[in-house]
Order: sequence, then structure tokens, then C-alpha cells
Amino acid sequence: MFFSVLQQRVLDFVWLTALAISIAAVVSCIWLFEVASAQSLTLTSGPFVQVADEKAGPYRLIVHQSPERVILGTLSVAVQVHDAETDASITDAHVLVYGTPSEQGSRQRAPALNSPDDREYYVGRIEVEESGVWALDVVVEHPEFGSATLTLATEVFERSRGGDNLLFGTVLWVLVSLAFAGVVWHLIRKSRKMRAQLRQVDSKASE
Repeated sequence: MFFSVLQQRVLDFVWLTALAISIAAVVSCIWLFEVASAQSLTLTSGPFVQVADEKAGPYRLIVHQSPERVILGTLSVAVQVHDAETDASITDAHVLVYGTPSEQGSRQRAPALNSPDDREYYVGRIEVEESGVWALDVVVEHPEFGSATLTLATEVFERSRGGDNLLFGTVLWVLVSLAFAGVVWHLIRKSRKMRAQLRQVDSKASE
């Protein structure tokens, strides 16, 4: 009788342990995903890619955008402004970013402000609501150097059905499921061995 009760408690412990591990894995993955999603889009943490390094009037303008493959939503643009003659960084300019769809939709305008992480970068965000080719105008003004405009083009794609979050969630679910299955399989094997040992003990005790 004692060994039967002990056996049941061992099995309960095994299943509770498996359940706790699976819950902890799911919660940890969700937390990591939320932390990654909550990170601000800056030059140090965001996936910016350089799209231009050109002279515009008295300036050398280096333009970065994020994401690299632009989809409907928010397009972030970071601009470095340099003196075209000395290549010195200019951190007190007034920078505006305009986005104009080629086919339909309204022109978007956003001020590009100095990034708190690095004042060399002016970061602005515009909402792109139509797919297709967009013209990006970077307008720079400064009381000493004057004004200049650099025009670029970028293509905006439709958001894939389900979005990237669905793909991430699917992969995450598969990994967590595999991990849970592996833990359960290991604990079941371990519990079977323990039950076999307990039966041997019970049989010896009954003799």
C-alpha cells in the first residue's frame, strides 16, 4: 500500500514537472518576442540599411531606411548631414522627409529629428499606405549652408497574408511543441523505470 501511494505521488510529480516546464517555455518565448517588438527603431537597434550617399547642394547626405524591404505601414528614414567640402557632420540642420506615391494616395510629410542615441542622425517616420514606387524627398535647411533636396525612390510591397508575426508565431509554436514533447517523452521513460523499480520492491516486500 505504501509503495502504491508513493508510486502515484511520483507520477503526479512527473506530470506536474512537465506541465511547469512547458508553461515556463511558452511564457519565456512570449516575453522575448514582446521585448524584441517593443524595441525602439533607432540606428543602434533597428535593421537600417544605407540607400544613398550623394551630394545635394552644399551637403553630403547619407540616407538609411528601415525596413530594408518596405511594406505597407511605417517607413523610418535616417539621414546623416555633412558639409560637402569638409565632410564635417552638421547636427543643427532642419530636415524634413516627404513620401509621395507614384500612382495614388496623398503625400506624406515627417520631420526628421536628431536621434537620442546619436545626434549625427536625423530620424523621421512616414506612413506608407499604398504599394508601388514611392518618391522620397529629403529636404535639408540650415541658416549658414542654405537648403537642398535629395530625391530617391523606393518600392513599397503589400503586406504578406498573416504577416511576419504569423510566421514567427508558427515557428515558435513548433519549437515549443517539440521541446515539450521531448521533455514529456523523457519524463515518461523515467517514470516507467521508476514504476518498474517500485514493482520489484513491492514484489520483494510481499514475499
